[in-house]
Amino acid sequence: VSTQSTGNTNYFIQSNLRSPGTAMGKLFIVHPGGNDIYSCKDCQTPIAAKRDFLRRCKTLVNGQGLLFKTSCNIRESHVSERITAFDAKYNIVRLLSCLKCRAYMGWRFEFCENSEHRDREGKYLLFPDNLCPGV
Repeated sequence: VSTQSTGNTNYFIQSNLRSPGTAMGKLFIVHPGGNDIYSCKDCQTPIAAKRDFLRRCKTLVNGQGLLFKTSCNIRESHVSERITAFDAKYNIVRLLSCLKCRAYMGWRFEFCENSEHRDREGKYLLFPDNLCPGV
């Protein structure tokens, strides 16, 4: 585990761990920094900072999603292929769940077949029904 400093915020970068956010069986919860954050609705674990919010996106699953450039305290599944938007094109995504309670949060775009959605690659789409504003 290494740290990276950006301005006033320290970000923890984890590599080569079996489960993100854990080492030797201990759960590490990282705060995204700042006062305005989104948290898991079920366990109030910090998930994303409002400053990393990019825009709202329409999806087939829940209707609306919030697109973030970064997120923390998230488990990622294996890569899967699915139709995520109304354009009926396949996207390669990783499903996201809360690190602490494993509640479903949304997905992270790995690859978008539609050239109009290429800006979403590497971004996190989180569902507002599973988030709550928190500190």
